[in-house]
Amino acid sequence: MWVYLNGEILDSSEAKISPLDRAFTFGEGVYEVIPSYNKKLFLFSEHLSRLKSSLEKTFIPFPQELTNLEEVIYQLHDMNGFLNQSFYIQVTRGVQEFRSHQADPVIDPTIFISSQNLEINPYRLNPERVGLRARLEEDIRWSRCDIKTTGLFGNVLSLHDPSKERVDEIIFHKDGIINEGSRSNIFFVKEKTVYTPSLEQNILPGVTRAFIIKLLKENDISIFEESIPIDFINESDEIWLTSSTKEIQPIDYINERELPKKNTESQIWKRILRLFD
Repeated sequence: MWVYLNGEILDSSEAKISPLDRAFTFGEGVYEVIPSYNKKLFLFSEHLSRLKSSLEKTFIPFPQELTNLEEVIYQLHDMNGFLNQSFYIQVTRGVQEFRSHQADPVIDPTIFISSQNLEINPYRLNPERVGLRARLEEDIRWSRCDIKTTGLFGNVLSLHDPSKERVDEIIFHKDGIINEGSRSNIFFVKEKTVYTPSLEQNILPGVTRAFIIKLLKENDISIFEESIPIDFINESDEIWLTSSTKEIQPIDYINERELPKKNTESQIWKRILRLFD
């Protein structure tokens, strides 16, 4: 696997990052994941804008190297060979020789880019397959989920708890209100109207989330961004997750509750998934 690190494309086995990088000592880094289909980047400008936003919010300067980000990604695309790929772009505050909570104002950011095969969404291949299984959990994450930071301990912690059942996704809630998944945004359908948590809550402004909202509006499907109580799960006809690598994937089980079975041809998630093409 070929990767990009601070101006060089290297075999992944040769890519070395200092343990004194502030991403290692303080978790100071942000990232993006950009999908590519048939060697064509999907929503590239939107992902780049969110990366710039995350850097601005964390006071990490935008590296000049990223002005040719698209060119670097296509070079990696060719070298790694997969037809469809997902690209991971990480920018950290940089390496500081002496550990200090206050960063040196002149250190250079570290830039790392890798890619991997992007498998076809299984619900494209078989929309009748069993939906995802999710678990509800109290949201213990920090209150700046609008920043796509590499500090994801709160997102993944319970996934490693051996006392808990393995699930496809965890749905976070706070004070009785649904926020989002540990690695996805969430949508609900009730009586042919779509609902999703508002960006005023502690959630990531998902690029795919925004794209789906645009598709819903263009196809005259009512969509509301608002606070969604936990009990709304029991009233929903459909629940789906969205992300750059998931696209849209339906949920069938939340905790022990099974959502009602419906003809997928009449479900909104299937209609919107078709429009991705």
